[in-house]
Amino acid sequence: MFKRLLRRPGVQNALGWLVAQYMRLIKLTTRWDIRHAERVQHIVDGKAGIIALTWHSRFMMLTSAWDKNLQQPYVMISRSRDGAVVAATCKALGLKTIRGSAKKGGKYKGGDAAAAGAMTAIRAGGCVVVTPDGPRGPRQRLGDGPLRLARATGAPLMPCTFAVARRKKFKSWDYFILPKLFGKGLIIWGTPVHVPADTSVADLEGIRVSIENEMNTLLAEADTELGHDPIEPAQGRKS
Repeated sequence: MFKRLLRRPGVQNALGWLVAQYMRLIKLTTRWDIRHAERVQHIVDGKAGIIALTWHSRFMMLTSAWDKNLQQPYVMISRSRDGAVVAATCKALGLKTIRGSAKKGGKYKGGDAAAAGAMTAIRAGGCVVVTPDGPRGPRQRLGDGPLRLARATGAPLMPCTFAVARRKKFKSWDYFILPKLFGKGLIIWGTPVHVPADTSVADLEGIRVSIENEMNTLLAEADTELGHDPIEPAQGRKS
């Protein structure tokens, strides 16, 4: 019943609006400690495009990391039913979206259009936000897509980690984190990574592993500091 309701655009828009308001409240009521903001600030000040990476489980904290008046975020979203709700959430927040591929007839289609949209956003000086283990996992595993985008555009990849002290952890594939109001939060910007245009497949894999490891190390550090056991990445890697 609920899944059928989620197919209706009106329900998707209403749910997206509610999620957006909650995200605004989280940003306003959380006591945020932001670390290593200087790693990204000089890029934003130079009006250059970037590719921000954060794990799917931390989506509810995304708007706490930047001011869209300084740099327009474009959120990369799948064309799944869940993606429609996320797209409605982004619209209510004033964020732009880039819809990814959808599975049709056993094959994923629409990837080329999504890549073109991302490149246009980056060249306009925007921030393309990617949850690289979404929409279905494996958890906390980085795929090749963001690296190929970085290689094609010259934009730096910017890992960003979120954690909150007061939260609910769901038993979903990603152990989705729902932050609670009036708590303490931690945002950690990772190391910016540039992918040269002539990067080989072998070197691309090395960069992928390095970024994935840093993202998981920073996530464990943030969760531990705020009183939670680290969440381990799933077995296997993102295809």
